[in-house]
Amino acid sequence: MKAMKIIIGIVIALAVVLAIAIFIGLKNLDSLVEMAIESVGADVTKTVVAVDQVNIELTEGRGEIQGIAVKNPAGYSSENAIHLGQILLQIEPASLADDVVVIKELTVDGATLTAEHKGLADINLQQIYDNITADSGKAPKESAPTTARPDIRFMLEKVSFTNMSLDLLSSEFGERQLAMEDIHLTNLGDRQTGLSAEELANVLLTPVVDAARKKVNNELRKEAKDKLQENLEENLSDDDKQKLDKLKSWLDK
Repeated sequence: MKAMKIIIGIVIALAVVLAIAIFIGLKNLDSLVEMAIESVGADVTKTVVAVDQVNIELTEGRGEIQGIAVKNPAGYSSENAIHLGQILLQIEPASLADDVVVIKELTVDGATLTAEHKGLADINLQQIYDNITADSGKAPKESAPTTARPDIRFMLEKVSFTNMSLDLLSSEFGERQLAMEDIHLTNLGDRQTGLSAEELANVLLTPVVDAARKKVNNELRKEAKDKLQENLEENLSDDDKQKLDKLKSWLDK
């Protein structure tokens, strides 16, 4: 009887220790996710990435991240190139025990992109895009997992970027805001092999930065064309202006 009490006492003690360990692990999970995002993000973008706040509820299969800032490369005046506002994710709880964690849905609401144009053709978003895509075709680097870089793979079934804004700051053409359409992605990775954290960051950021840089490039080309035409017309005679107007009318048909 005494031996049985001892065994029961040991089992209860182990259960308490295990519960405490799980509680501590869950309490530290938010900071671990924050460190992982900042570490992986910096590797992918080749610039500083900072996270405001992370709240992961594994038991409920959901998470919320407030504020991911991708800082500007050196040489640009504005602090952030990209700021992701509120990020909500729905996790498939059963997948937490598998090799690939399945995120059923991830929504990024209120992303702000700041495109800074300086000199002849230097644009911060183009530089970040080049950084992101530079290693996309290469085999992933083999690196040992660390606290900040856990060896976890992911699949995302549905991703939405909504209510985005794009601010253009140009030393040549001034400041303005450009419209950004919502972006929707599906089935990033799969349940068998999934995506590494670096691959996940790449496939999430690439379409957003690509859409923004194309908007900016088109706007800058239009501004440059209008400026050139304005300068040209200032030096034309009235007769030449009439000929130019006829040519423009013909081209617009």
